[in-house]
Amino acid sequence: MPGVTKHIFNHEICDILSMFNCQIKTIEPLLPKEYSSGDIIALLKEFYPHEWHSVEIKYVYYQTKDRYIKRKFGKNRYNMKAPEVLLMDASRCKKILSKEYQRIHCNNYTEESRVLARENLWLKRKPKIEKVNQKIEKALSKTQQVTPSFIDQLIGFYERKNTSQKDRRYILLELKKYYSDKIIQFFFKLNDTELNKQLRWEAFYHLQSFNYQPRARRQKYMQVHTKNKKRKKFLKEVYPFETYEIPQNPNELEYRIENSKEQKIKEYDYFISHSSKDSTHVQKLIRAENQDGKNIFCDWINDVDYLKRHLLCKATLKVLEKRMEQSKAMIFVVSENSLHSIWCKYELNYFTELGKPIYCISKEAIDRNHFHIEEMNDTWFLDSDYKALALIEGESINV
Repeated sequence: MPGVTKHIFNHEICDILSMFNCQIKTIEPLLPKEYSSGDIIALLKEFYPHEWHSVEIKYVYYQTKDRYIKRKFGKNRYNMKAPEVLLMDASRCKKILSKEYQRIHCNNYTEESRVLARENLWLKRKPKIEKVNQKIEKALSKTQQVTPSFIDQLIGFYERKNTSQKDRRYILLELKKYYSDKIIQFFFKLNDTELNKQLRWEAFYHLQSFNYQPRARRQKYMQVHTKNKKRKKFLKEVYPFETYEIPQNPNELEYRIENSKEQKIKEYDYFISHSSKDSTHVQKLIRAENQDGKNIFCDWINDVDYLKRHLLCKATLKVLEKRMEQSKAMIFVVSENSLHSIWCKYELNYFTELGKPIYCISKEAIDRNHFHIEEMNDTWFLDSDYKALALIEGESINV
């Protein structure tokens, strides 16, 4: 079976080299009169940035795999070359770096033709690069770009032998809410080794959403690592075909919070209280806090699969209360919208009861890219009937 794995790797390298050959052909007219491999690499990174990055990601992934294999078996299996080195194996690259080709290129070179070729290629490539940028931006908007402290525990829960396919689906749902190198590498691992079809394809499509160009694995080539006959039979004949669809409602999340490990270990630095009408500003604030390594709770990112406004009920409030309990502090985004929001009033009241610090920042400050938060001293929101008001508001939405 390792031979099959190595064959798949070799096929992937062939695909990369084929891609390099096609790309080099398009950037040849853009090369300066005298050039080196560095000029080729620079042009590929400029005109094919996402494709180059996908090779870099695969290089890191196979390096990680080799480190594990070497620790366990004493030697590497893949030995994937760095993208800059691998490029030198592409037949087209060898050709244009030959002295004869460089001599011909130098004799035929004109600056006018190089500039024109560059303009023409950029006209073709720019829309495609922007389309991929938009695709990645859309995927990133659904995540936080930070590695929370509980990620290692989540991955550990996933990898336990006794974790069910159902629980693994829930864990994947949580992992997909964050974006970092560690999480992306884990999804590559699942795409490469996960026996369950539903989970493996979920990892595949998640990687595709960031344009990482993963390779889909066929079920018949999936390797089963166990000597136990009963477990081997289960892993080959039952587990691969198990499926589970997660009920997307607040009651389901309330149940998971009370009964599942992946929910109980969560911890947030800040709970963002805001009006949904200010979501663009909130997204900017979250990104700024992520850059400082802060893990944020925002309902339309962290619990978007469960918390639907049209499904509001007591379970919704229970979930929000739990998320506030899991948060160290609150940031209230001040705006005309939030100051008149029943939900914000509810969250501010409950957080005050918890006795945790509340900070605030204005929507205008976020507009100016000033992300300094200040302690909130005003208690205008205090109301003994805040929970009843929230439920009444919910009933009016559901009517």
